[in-house]
Amino acid sequence: MSSILPVFKTPAKSTLHTIQKIQASVFRETLNPQKIRTGSKILTKPLIGQTVANYYGSSNFPTVSKLCKFLSDESYNVVNPHEEYRLDQIASKKRRGKGAPKKIREAPSAKAGGKKKK
Repeated sequence: MSSILPVFKTPAKSTLHTIQKIQASVFRETLNPQKIRTGSKILTKPLIGQTVANYYGSSNFPTVSKLCKFLSDESYNVVNPHEEYRLDQIASKKRRGKGAPKKIREAPSAKAGGKKKK
């Protein structure tokens, strides 16, 4: 049975390397004989940033606060319930002494401002 099938020898490593070089140049691929991870698969993909940006829509879409500012007049008052709730929460925290600290209105002294931190 072995006499019927032809016996093939494996080609030399240098021959295989030359074939790989030619194949990479023909198909416009990068030659990586050491099989090192290069990230070329990710770097050659098209960028999807614009697709993601289009999914979330335009950033200049009118918000509730912008509409309230635009529509509010002396005769017509627009109420934003989320903003009213936020302001109520801030006021209740201030009454309990849990609010944000007051801002310092005086300029820093020259003595403290002249020193450099180590």
